[in-house]
Amino acid sequence: FRSEAVKMNFRHDFAEMAREEFRNLGMSVPKEWDDYEICIKLFQVLQRHINSNIPYYVLYSKELLQKLPYLPESDRREIKRIEWCLRNCQSITEYMSRDINTTSMRKSDFMLKNWEIYHVHLEKVQKNKKCTNPHLLFFQIKGQVAHFIDVKKHPQGSDWFDRDLLEIVYQNWPNLLVYPNGLRPCENLPDNQIYELTKRCVAFIPFHGGVLFPTSMGVMSSGDSGTAVRAIQFIFNSFALWEKQLEKDEKRLRTEINRIHHPMPEKLDFSLIIEKNNFVAYEEYAQIKVKMFVVPLLLQSAK
Repeated sequence: FRSEAVKMNFRHDFAEMAREEFRNLGMSVPKEWDDYEICIKLFQVLQRHINSNIPYYVLYSKELLQKLPYLPESDRREIKRIEWCLRNCQSITEYMSRDINTTSMRKSDFMLKNWEIYHVHLEKVQKNKKCTNPHLLFFQIKGQVAHFIDVKKHPQGSDWFDRDLLEIVYQNWPNLLVYPNGLRPCENLPDNQIYELTKRCVAFIPFHGGVLFPTSMGVMSSGDSGTAVRAIQFIFNSFALWEKQLEKDEKRLRTEINRIHHPMPEKLDFSLIIEKNNFVAYEEYAQIKVKMFVVPLLLQSAK
């Protein structure tokens, strides 16, 4: 039951913010998408972008350092350019896939969705021109550290599950992997089947006699990122709890409004705004603001 004296729908307000962000990215939102789908799709698009508002410290794996002298000079130059951009708060979007803003599940980056491993081209990507350099730089970001893993040829099909990349991460930065102690695989799958399995399933991967769990919570049966599902459900559930709390606090809020405004509005009309990276309930008549909770870090980078 909802009080008719308090009007608010923070989940819909949030979805309208997401719709506006899609417009800022030059994308349209299908009419059939509901509030939840708009928000979860935007979250996954933003996951593919690197936040260029903060500087990153860059680390190279031992394997990549050994490989660098044998790479073409143009590749080495572009790697250094990408490193410079990350260190100096410059966007590297021009090196990323043309599909970076796609909402198509078929074109999803499942290496990123499962293992939080990004890839960039070693040439600037042009909209209507095919890339000529077959090499990609693979890297992982944790906090404000970019871990450059390896340079390899562009994978095809099931090769997007690459055990060698995970092995390099394990040998250099094991803290970046989720490797639970004491668990053993019940069945050993060939690597060419793991990619399809992890596209719509959270799966443990046989690894070093134990198992490896997807770094980013894996992929749900819907094909959506587990991290995105958890984040949007947390936000939506928090909005629902805050709406109940504001209804419960109606009498106290009206007492506060009565001190500064006459006459009293028939309905308290709250809308969602964002201030200083916090979700805030804003009552338009009395201009009262109630700080609710912090905006997730990934969404703070949205313009």
